[in-house]
Amino acid sequence: MVKLINRGLEELGLGGTPDRVELILKYINELERWNRIYGFVKAGGCELVSRHVLDSLSAVATIKSMEHHGSICDLGSGAGFPGIPLAIFLTESELVLIERAARRAAFLRNTAILLGLKNVRVIEKDFRHIKERYPLVTFRALSPLARELKNLKKITAEGGKVVAYKGRLERILPELSALHQQISHFTIRRVKVPFLFEERHLVIFSP
Repeated sequence: MVKLINRGLEELGLGGTPDRVELILKYINELERWNRIYGFVKAGGCELVSRHVLDSLSAVATIKSMEHHGSICDLGSGAGFPGIPLAIFLTESELVLIERAARRAAFLRNTAILLGLKNVRVIEKDFRHIKERYPLVTFRALSPLARELKNLKKITAEGGKVVAYKGRLERILPELSALHQQISHFTIRRVKVPFLFEERHLVIFSP
């Protein structure tokens, strides 16, 4: 698994980071331990690395290229994707992980302590009830975008950006068509996730 992680990080331009590889391994081990009891994610082993960890990290270069100051908010963090992997590689940013389910929020807090991620803050609440506003918002599971646009506006700071992890273009185009009626501009960026033979895209816009 170490070789798989190293190769994946190299393909993403994130290689040469043994300390971070160690943190990823600790994270995977902890997730698999909790997963046996609570079933947070269906994948395990190498599939967990490609489908979830490397997929989460596929946005690192994009996020680093964006001008944002302050915290990054991850909506519906669940088992920590993309928030925990992003926190490992974006150490200069605070990652605010919002998760309404108590067990998942407990897992996230425990994992942040175990990994020594001082840049992680967990909020156990439905994101629709959050009063804070953030310059950058990420998520993987929120859909459809148009339905949640009002709530995204409330949580995104003025001039802020949303980075949404999405799959195949043919599936997201109808979703984006509905979004286009409310948003004047958005960017679709295809990303290549190592060892994941599926289309993945990032949708970037200001709500």
